[in-house]
Amino acid sequence: MKKRWMMILLFGVAALTMTGCGGGGGDSYDAGYEDGYDDGFYDGARVPVDGMTTLFLIDLSGFSAAGVHYTCVDPTGALTADAVTAPNGEFSFYPGEQCTFDLLGFGGTPDDPLFIEDDIGQGKNNIAYACDGGDAGLTGYNVNLDRDGFFNYLPDDVCTFSF
Repeated sequence: MKKRWMMILLFGVAALTMTGCGGGGGDSYDAGYEDGYDDGFYDGARVPVDGMTTLFLIDLSGFSAAGVHYTCVDPTGALTADAVTAPNGEFSFYPGEQCTFDLLGFGGTPDDPLFIEDDIGQGKNNIAYACDGGDAGLTGYNVNLDRDGFFNYLPDDVCTFSF
């Protein structure tokens, strides 16, 4: 009887050891610093500090475009950020920076429109942008969608915004 209980205990310990603690797999982006969110997924979001402006990347339904990789450069061309949008679609930048967003996985306009908004849900117009797919111009009002902060892009495009 003692051997039987000892074997059950041994198998139980072995099962616990093999399962481990879980943890973030290969799906998370981690730029090596904490993002301030306790989600364990979007480490690498740029944490805003004084002097920065924060906007949000949002889809047509008002849902955030979270985990979108972006880089920013200052007016001299020096890299200032290599980050991802936060769980709420938030991204931050200093005035004068150019930020490039990798929209891999997004369907492009008109299938998967995206918008840039402020913290009260107002679309931000007149932000200059250029996408690798050829679309360029200023963010603005889209009459068909009745929304501000709109920009055109192609599926899996890369777009640079001048803030």
